[in-house]
Formats: sequence, C-alpha cells, structure tokens
Amino acid sequence: MWFILLLLLPSVVSPFVGQCEVPRRLPSSSRGLSTFVSPSSTAPVTVYPDEAIVAENIKAHMETIRQSEETFYGYYPEGFTEFDSEKAPSAWTAYSLSSDDIQEEQSLDALSLQSFNIWDTFSKLDERIIPPPFTSDELARVSETSILSAEECTDIINECESHYWGWGSSNERYGTPSNRVGYMLKLEDLSRSYSLVNFELLPRLFPAIMNAFPDLPTSPENMRLGGCRVVKYDASEGRVELGLHRDGLLVTANIALNDSDEYEGGGTYVEGLPSFMKNPIRLPKSGHVLLHPGDVRHGGAPITKGVRYVLVCFITDKSIVPHEKYCQDRMKRDVEAARAIPSIDESRMEEKSLLFASATKHCADAYAFGRLSCSGELCDGYDEIVKAFDKLSKNTHYDDSASKHVPIS
Repeated sequence: MWFILLLLLPSVVSPFVGQCEVPRRLPSSSRGLSTFVSPSSTAPVTVYPDEAIVAENIKAHMETIRQSEETFYGYYPEGFTEFDSEKAPSAWTAYSLSSDDIQEEQSLDALSLQSFNIWDTFSKLDERIIPPPFTSDELARVSETSILSAEECTDIINECESHYWGWGSSNERYGTPSNRVGYMLKLEDLSRSYSLVNFELLPRLFPAIMNAFPDLPTSPENMRLGGCRVVKYDASEGRVELGLHRDGLLVTANIALNDSDEYEGGGTYVEGLPSFMKNPIRLPKSGHVLLHPGDVRHGGAPITKGVRYVLVCFITDKSIVPHEKYCQDRMKRDVEAARAIPSIDESRMEEKSLLFASATKHCADAYAFGRLSCSGELCDGYDEIVKAFDKLSKNTHYDDSASKHVPIS
C-alpha cells in the first residue's frame, strides 16, 4: 500500500514548509476538479494546494489521455460525436456503502492532523472505501440489461481461444500466487475484439456510465479507455482468482462474456458491501456489466468449477484530474530512488535526504487532495499538514535495518 512507503521517511527537515491561503469551498459544479474559490469574495481565486502542483498534475493527466487516444484510436483525434444510447443500459441495480462503513468513512474525516498520529492518519486514509468524486451511494452498479449481445461476447471468447500467442501467463499479483491468477489477454493483441470494443462497445459504455452515475461532473465526450483486457478463470487449471486491489482510474467496467451457469463460484468482491468477502457480486448473464469506482478495493472471487470469461475496461476522464494519484506517484518514485542509495554510502546521504524530503512534500500534497470530501468541503489547512510532517521528522531517526521510525529520546 502507498501509505506503507511513508514509514520509510528518514530524519530530514522538509525544505518545503510555507504559508498558503486555504480556500473554503469548491463549487458544486466542479466536484473533483482543481479550481477553488477563496473565502473572501474580494480575494483572488486560489488553487489548492498551489498552482504549480495543480499544473504539474494536469500535465501528467493530459499525457495519460494522449497515450490513451493513441492506443485506442476509436475516438482519436476528434473524439466521439455520436453515442449508441439505445444500447446503453439505463436500468441499474445500485449498491451503496453499508451503514457501518459509512460511519467509518465519517470517522476518517474527524482525524486530527497532529504529528503524533500522522502515520495513523495515513494508515486510516488507506482504509477509505470510496474516494471523490463518488459518494457513499455510488459503491457499484449492475446493469439490468446487456451492453454486449451474446454473439458479440462469443466472438470475443473465440478470438481469445484461437489466438496464436495463447493466453498470457501472469506473475504473482495482489497477493495471489502466479499459478492461481487468471489468464489475461490485452485488447491491443486482439484485432477483431479491438475494433468491436472501440467502435461498438465504447459508444454504449460511456453513456451507460453516466446513466449509472448521473452526478459525475463530466459527460460521455470526456471519457477515454485507459486500458482493456480479457480475463479467463479456469478451475481445471487452477487459474481461479485475483486478490484485492485498486485500479487507480475513474471507473472499472467488468462485462460478463459467459453465463454464470457455466461455472461455480466466482464474481467480484467489492469492499463496502456487507460481509463483502462472503458476498461477491455475480453477473448472471453474458453481456451484463458491473461498474464501480476504480479506486474502490475489489478482487476476483475464486471459481470452483468451469470457466469464467470477463472483459475488463478501465475508464479515465479528460476533465477529472486525479490529483491525489499523481502526488502519490511522485512520492513513490522519490522513496524508491532514496531506498536505492545504500545507507553505507556517506557521499550520497545528502542526496538521499533530499529525496526523502521531496517525498514528504508529495505525501502532504496527496493527503491534502485526498481529504477533499465529495460535497466540496476542504480538509484542515495544507500548511498544517506540511508542518506536521516537519515536526515529526525532527523527532525521529530512520532505522534502515528495522524499516521503521524510532523516536529520539
């Protein structure tokens, strides 16, 4: 988990501590976006945490969008102008957070930003179930009609089974041993299915997402396919499951390619459902789709008999910038680079300290963005977050052998 990386910070003083004006509210029409309004009507518009960070995140996001448009050319370069709304499911079974989980989510908002509990706070934030821009009522949706026909599902399966490379193997993933992870094929390696998804499925899927989550602050025109693969779970070969994980993009779509009576067990674990590890969501018929926020923790429940095929699509959005994710990515890169410097190399200790200091700043940025609630309320002051990290770093030293922080007496 990303918060574990935070435990690797050494005793350095962040050079990035500074003052910044903390805006009070995000316009409701811009939920999840980057522009904020200053508390005073006469004060200039302020961007949170600061303009340079926001601009860097937007630049990274536009590169993600560019790569998506080049890989999946169905909407490149002009974008979709027409959608197949008639084949986009409009009736959905809705899943919301359980009452216990809602209380837990609310308790996370009450965590204080004191230096003595900052690591506990980050640990708790990783337990957050639904991140912005989704709400507690938007845990998952299951279509009541199909988005792909039975013939289209069969065509995808047949192309995969006759693929000249065969099904791709996988390493250990998300705690699942390599010999139990389901087989996968990327959409880019499937010529006929590639065309079907780009030109038939996406014009249905993007409006379907808006039908399922009508309060998302976007439109189908802004959506992009960030990745896509076909997954095969085969009980006879022991390839039966996938561990709990987060996908990192806006929405994940799981489309059943065969009926549930062709296998036993299976389905998708979705954290936040009551006893979710005992009650996976199972799609009964081929062509039906399960949608959930990409950052909701989920996994593939093991099948015990038969074969299960799933088409998985990862959807991003041109207008919704996942600021928290990009800050976390920078933090991880800095921590990994610092960890690569041997502790016995005295000549590079300053470099190592600067990398950890930079990671501290990115960590504070990620925390600041992550504390935005779906209603637009802001977290406690960004400046206080950075000061808390700074104070903690002054009172700890890094024990490389024990991989933990040790208070200095």
